[in-house]
Order: sequence, then C-alpha cells, then structure tokens
Amino acid sequence: MTKKETAVERLYNQMMVDPLGDWEYYFKESLKMERLQHSQTWDAALDKYEVRAGNYMRAYEDFDDYYEQ
Repeated sequence: MTKKETAVERLYNQMMVDPLGDWEYYFKESLKMERLQHSQTWDAALDKYEVRAGNYMRAYEDFDDYYEQ
C-alpha cells in the first residue's frame, strides 16, 4: 500500500510548486482535506470496533494503525 499524502504534506508541496500562489486558498483546502482524513480515520476505527464486538482498547490501536498508513 502506498502512503497517502497528508494535508500538511500537500500544503507544503503546493507552496514549493507555487510559492507566490494564493496561500490562503491552499490553507483552506488543506483544512478541508485534514477534516476528511480525520473523518475517514475515525470511521475506520469505529468499523473495526464493531467487528471486534466492542473491544474498546483495540479500537484505539486500530485508530493508530490506520492513521499511520
């Protein structure tokens, strides 16, 4: 599996490509991307929580595992 680009990495890369660009726009787009990524991570952790019949501590580990991908 390839590593997904994080919102921070995307913002950094965009600023390197277009240093005189609209930084406010890039920042707002990165915030949207970050919210989406957190939502996906949370959803994945909850799905694993349900699969494990509500093992609460394992859900935290699943969250960490998914986030690191």
